[in-house]
Amino acid sequence: MDRTSKQWNGFSKKWVYRVAAFAWCCACLLIVSYYTPRTNQFARELQLIYFQPMLPVTLALWLWGHNVQRFHALGVEYELCFSAKDRKFLLPHGELYRIASFFTIICLTCAAGFSALVSAGALGSAELTAVVMYFFATLLLVAPLDILGMTARLFFGQTLQRVLLPFQDVSWADFLMADIMTSLSKSSGDLAKTAAVIVTGPALHALTTFGVSSKQLVNPLAPPVLLAICLPYIIRFVQCIIVNRTTGNRSQLLNAAKYATAFPAIVLTAMEHEHHVRGEKYQFYSWWIVAMLLNSLYSFYWDIEMDWDMPWLIQPGCTHLLSVVRLPGLKLDALYSGAWYVWAIVSNLILRLSWTHRLMGNLESYNTVALVIALLEVFRRYQWTFIRVETELRKIRLRNNHSHSHDGLKQEVS
Repeated sequence: MDRTSKQWNGFSKKWVYRVAAFAWCCACLLIVSYYTPRTNQFARELQLIYFQPMLPVTLALWLWGHNVQRFHALGVEYELCFSAKDRKFLLPHGELYRIASFFTIICLTCAAGFSALVSAGALGSAELTAVVMYFFATLLLVAPLDILGMTARLFFGQTLQRVLLPFQDVSWADFLMADIMTSLSKSSGDLAKTAAVIVTGPALHALTTFGVSSKQLVNPLAPPVLLAICLPYIIRFVQCIIVNRTTGNRSQLLNAAKYATAFPAIVLTAMEHEHHVRGEKYQFYSWWIVAMLLNSLYSFYWDIEMDWDMPWLIQPGCTHLLSVVRLPGLKLDALYSGAWYVWAIVSNLILRLSWTHRLMGNLESYNTVALVIALLEVFRRYQWTFIRVETELRKIRLRNNHSHSHDGLKQEVS
């Protein structure tokens, strides 16, 4: 009876904490929605610079937790994709949700504090909220405190360090993190802008006192900002070259070429955006369209035939429509339903081409639209992960079967 009572008390406490956290987040959202429209334009611009980078990152953490939850529910042994040394650091979805909740609470609390303090005229204190948010986010990576899965957090930090310095053999964890980072490239650029604003001093005071625009505080075409956006693709490019040199896999050179197509697309897009919002003619408009189409369609093809291992343009086994159009095919050991793969392929193509919203009127000038597109890219990567893990598990099974067959042949010969 005592044991049952303790279990019930523990269960009740968990739900009390969850309800309290949810109520706190709702209260913060109400504060932000109430005070933000009542602040001046400069403060709203700076609030976007400070807090926008964390939104896609936090969403990616929540969705990775859901990836893990679904893998466990479907009996998918995703842990086998990681090396034996790395598997012990993988967290269950409950722990991942706890960390995501911590990030969410910190971000919403600081955003609410910023809005309320700006409305109260406490400009200096308002700017400190952004510093506090990034301080706690960094502390979560490096703090050796026995909370929120310390060993897994430190492992994440070590993996991030290896990814940022890609000069060693590439593990599955390194590859997966770097690929996820490419979907967060906008956040990388936004984070560079945030760092520039924080380092240069009391930006909010400058905005409100001198009446300058936030774009004058940070040049969107500054080399550090463009480098930050390109950095995830540079990392994946280098990783592909390393894998090619260590394994001799020539397809990795084509994979590296895919990431190389992102560089002109990123630079031309940044330039096009500035011309668009200023209402100026963009002289490289045609080159920008070509660069974006090349990168989008090449990446889409690679997602389907290479990352998802669906026979299509090169591999035999694809299906045909009216004996003319080649459609991606499924392996016989597919884990999910056929309808899921159709949805994944169609939505992947649509989201790969989400940049075309820039061709529709003046949508590009709205910061909210850019943020929604960034969040949709995180969602695309979440869907991609399900099938990419399936592909890796299939490769592992084939390697194991080949190894067992080879060992059996050796025994027969001996």
